[in-house]
This record gives sequence, structure tokens and C-alpha cells, in this order.
Amino acid sequence: MARYLVKRLLYLIPMMFLVILMVFLIMSLTPGDPATNVLPLTTPQEVKDAYNESVGYSGSLLDRFGNYLQGLLSGNVLSYTSGENIFTELAVRFPRTLSFSGFAFCLAAILGVALGILSAIRQYSFLDTTVTIFAVLFASIPSFFVAVLLVLLFSVNLGVLPSFGITDGLRSYVLPMTTLVLANIPVLSRMTRSAMLDAMNQDFIRTARAKGCSERRVIWKHALKNASMPIITLLLSGLATTLGGSVVVEQIFSIPGVGTYLLSAVQEKNVPVVMTCALLLSFIFMLAMVLMDVCFALIDPKIRARYGK
Repeated sequence: MARYLVKRLLYLIPMMFLVILMVFLIMSLTPGDPATNVLPLTTPQEVKDAYNESVGYSGSLLDRFGNYLQGLLSGNVLSYTSGENIFTELAVRFPRTLSFSGFAFCLAAILGVALGILSAIRQYSFLDTTVTIFAVLFASIPSFFVAVLLVLLFSVNLGVLPSFGITDGLRSYVLPMTTLVLANIPVLSRMTRSAMLDAMNQDFIRTARAKGCSERRVIWKHALKNASMPIITLLLSGLATTLGGSVVVEQIFSIPGVGTYLLSAVQEKNVPVVMTCALLLSFIFMLAMVLMDVCFALIDPKIRARYGK
């Protein structure tokens, strides 16, 4: 198992290299440059060229990519617009994104999995129908539209919660976290329900009931354990996706996190910032996939035996 884990972690290196290479090529081959996006339109071309050279946007593609890799390995990648170390900016922004996105997803995971289990246990009941309607409704509505509705209701009409910024303490995070929770609960509840129903229709469940096991033991020890693999897959991939998907929520509510930092960098063609943010988000997603394999091995003895070879 340890050998497999080390091998998977080593695989992350070429994968992350390919990620930053693709992002670099996309950002570099699209029209525009930092000077065009930052300076006024009437700025002379020689001033734009001098600005691009001063921030490091000069030379061939290979030179710029090599300079980025060198800065990445030394931990000193400079932003085109501010000239500051990008890792210093991320050290302030990433904990903010991680805290509110992670807490929102944990809350959504608890509610979504619980509702999915209850829906499976009480199939075709009023609770199951209500959860199904709720899941279909909110799964069909984009998260940015939900965010706008929440702002109109709680900020504009009722005036009880702030609509943007983080100057009002924990109250500033209520609407962004609610948006993320409502975006994740439908998928989690429906997938949990499907996995639980599939497990509860298996022969071993009927055998456990025939042997006299209590219904609680049948559900929590037998059905949930065998339905846990797709649930864990959804939870770990969903957590990584939520961190990346918080870009839209941060932009709507003006939260100075990784999302707003990334969008501003795209608009300003700040290539090093875009590459570093993409590298961070892809690393989190890949790490979640490795953790998923570890969880599978801990749950399923057959998988654990295969990894031990």
C-alpha cells in the first residue's frame, strides 16, 4: 500500500507539469498582452512594450515558461500587475477560500448524505418525494442565479445580511455559504439515495434480515458500508470541485479569495497568477483522487490486497 501511495504521488509531478504547460500555452497564444489589458487604450506602443518588458512578458514562449518554472522551484513567482510574490498573495487568499468553501461543503455533505439515506429508507414516502423535488429544482438552477435571488431577498428586500465583501464578520459569509450548500445538496442526496437503494436490494441485505439483524444494523453496518464507495467518490471529488467552483460565488459576493484573484488575472492576462492558481486547484483535485483510492483500500479488502502486491 505504501509503495502504491508513493507511486501515485510521484505521478502528480508530470500531471501538474502538463496542467501548467496547457494553461501557459492557452494564455500565451490568445490575443492581447498585460500592457493592453492594464494601460489605457491611448497608450503609445513603445510604452506598452516597455511595460511588458518590465513585468517579464517578453522574449520567446520557451524563455517565459522557463522563467516561470525557475521562479516556481525557488518559491518566488512575481505577478505582472503588482510585482509581488504570488505565493504571498495566495497565503492570504487561499485560507479564506478554503475556510468558507470547505465549511459550506461539509455542511452540504452532512445534509445531503443524511437526506439521501432517509429517502432510501423511506422510499416513495412524503419525505422522499419532497427531497426529490428539492433536488431536481435546485440542480436545475445555476448557482449564480441562486446567489442573485438570495441577495435580492436577504440584502435588498429584508436588509438583514450584507450582499458583498467581508467587512461584516461571519455575517458576510452567510449568503456565499448558503449558495454553495444549495448547489451541492441535490447531487449528494440523489447519489446517496441511488447508492443506498442499490445496496439495500442486494442478496446480503435479505440474508442479514433473515438472520435476525435489526433494521438499524442492516442499514448502518451492511447497506451504508457497501454504498459508501460511490458516496466517498462524490464527496472527495465534490470538495475539490467546490473549491474551484467558488470562483463564481466569490466574484458575485466580492470575496477576496482565490476565485477573484484568478478571474482578475485572466482579465489582466496575468499569466503567472493564472498558472499558479490553476496549479493549486489541480493539485487539490489530484490529491483528492489519491485520498479516494486510499479510502477505497481501507473499506474494501479486495482493493487493499491488490494494492499490497
